Order: sequence, then C-alpha cells, then structure tokens
Amino acid sequence: MRLLVLGGTGFLGYHAVTAAISEGHEVSVFTRGGEAPADGVEMLYGDRHGDLSALRDRECREWDAVLDTFSDPEAVAETARLFSGSAGAYGFVSGITNYHPHGPRVVDEESPLRVSGDAPSEDPLQERGLAKLGCESAVLREFSGETFIVRPGIMVGPRDPTDRFSWWPARFARAFGLSGLAGTGAGPANVHEVLAPGDPNRPVQFTDARDLALWMVRMLASGTGGIYNAVGPGRREPISEVLDTCRRAAAELAESESAVPAATAYPRPTWVDETFLAHHLEDVTEEKRPLWFPEPQIPFDEVDSSRAIDAGLCFRPTVETARDTLRWLGPRAQDPSNLAAGLTYHRERDLLRAWHGVGP
Repeated sequence: MRLLVLGGTGFLGYHAVTAAISEGHEVSVFTRGGEAPADGVEMLYGDRHGDLSALRDRECREWDAVLDTFSDPEAVAETARLFSGSAGAYGFVSGITNYHPHGPRVVDEESPLRVSGDAPSEDPLQERGLAKLGCESAVLREFSGETFIVRPGIMVGPRDPTDRFSWWPARFARAFGLSGLAGTGAGPANVHEVLAPGDPNRPVQFTDARDLALWMVRMLASGTGGIYNAVGPGRREPISEVLDTCRRAAAELAESESAVPAATAYPRPTWVDETFLAHHLEDVTEEKRPLWFPEPQIPFDEVDSSRAIDAGLCFRPTVETARDTLRWLGPRAQDPSNLAAGLTYHRERDLLRAWHGVGP
C-alpha cells in the first residue's frame, strides 16, 4: 500500500508511520516541518491552511490510502476533495467527544451525537466535538471512495504530549528513586505516599496509540470502511489495577538499575475522595490532571468498542505501555515540572495533608 499520512511527526501520526513501515508499506508524510519519523519515508512540506502545492503536484504520487488526524472541517473537506477519485480510501481520526452528553451511559457507534446549540456554553467538549463531527461530515460528503472513521478516547504511551497517563509510572518511579529526598524540602513529606483519585474500583479506559496506529494501517490496507469506536483497553480495568501496574513497571525499572528501596519504603496509594479533589483542584483543568482525577466533562461510563475489536483491534498489556512510557520519558520522569500534566511535589503534599486533617 502507498499511504499518505497528513501529519506524521507528532504522536498518533508518528506511530501510524512507523507501523506502516514495519508492515512493508510505502509512506509519505505531509507536514509543516520536521524530520522524517523513519527511514524511507517521503517528506512533503506545506500547510493545511493554505499551501497544499506538494499534494496537488502529485504526478507519480497517487496514494492508495490517506490518513488524516486534523480537526478543521474546511481543511479536511479540501483534502477529501483533492483525493476523491484518486486515493482508494480516506481514513479520519475523530473522537468520542462527538457523543451527546445526555446520551446512554454506555455509548456505541449508533448513540446520539452532539448538536450545535444543544449543550451548556461552559461545556469545553462541545466545540471540540462539533469540530470533529464537521470533519467526519466533510469526509463522507467530499470523498468518493472508501471512508474509514475512527473515534478514539484518551490515547497514551510513548510520545504522548499530554502526559496524563505518563504521570503515573513517573510518579512511582520517583517514589523508588527519590527516597533520599524525603524531609529535605525537595519533595512531599513522604514521597512513598502517592495520592490516588476517588474510588479504586472505578473502571478507566485508554488506548496505547501504537495499538490504534497499527490497526488503522491494517484496516486501510484491507480497504475496510465504516465508523468505529476505538477505546481500550478491551477489558474492564479499575483505576487501582492501572496504578498497581504502573507501580510494577517502575519497580522493574528500579530493580534493573539496582535501586529497589527497602520493603518499608515501597510506594503506596492513598485513595482520596473525588468530591474533595474536585473542590481542591478547581484551578486545574481536566487536561492538566493525571488520569483519572475528577473528570466532570466525561458524560458517560463506558465506550463500547466491540465493533473495532471484532475488526481486529487489539490492546497490549498496560504494564507494557507503562514500561515503554517510562523508558521514553527517561530523566524527565524524575521531576514533575517536566510533565505537561500532574501535580507538583508541594501540591500533592498539601492535598494529602488536608485529606489527613494535618492542615492546609
């Protein structure tokens, strides 16, 4: 397959490019700048908002499939028109923010979608969801070939720019590696006490971007179309199990570096009520909170991805995601200020003290 990835140097696009190369496909990337994400990738430079000349001049550059992750309906409509009649399939990465906040508690592909003017003005997901829905409509309207639309949720793993999942294995890694800082003022009063959010039995959903990328490449190569929810991990996974898995990944890293602390210093979570956390974290936007802190934006309990799973989507064990994320973070994991999401040493310490009744 000759695959064109519109944006392939960041997160999901990068993993789609490397997955396609590993599967033996020819890959071109259209981007505003940056280096090739893998050897053998053709780099085309331009701008979705004005300069598509590298795509329009496509003599000997007709692709079998296009993969698009953009969120601008007008720009997506333009590229869908451009490749209609030449590319065999058009894949678009949408999102679960499309679903109406007052829909069922478990959403599938037939659940009600957001409608303009039909959500509270303070709902931060309304604009994002409507933009993605506009992109979906543009693809279906403008592209004459096979259309493949994917609705993922929270994506995690190496190269994740949000660090919402990354914060957890990094936090446990600090608990193993920073025991000598306890009481020095450089960290919480007890670096081994880890603040954990809400109900330990609350299930969470997230997808390793590498799993999603490989599945999308294979679907495009097979010419399979349709609309699919693609939210992992394909099994019911409580937040307590996710955190324990992240702790295990950090312990493995500590052991490999001969830095495992005494059993008495083994990091342990303290589960703090979600209402308490929501009150004390009003100044921290959801995108800046570690997964899974109070998230009032999420309007449903679960996303049904059985259609995608039946079509071959698989999810790796969470411990593998946590382990690979730690390796990717490297030294950045040792300082929470290096991460895009999470709590500072002092913020976590103060929250724990307030929860224990020690003081502000």
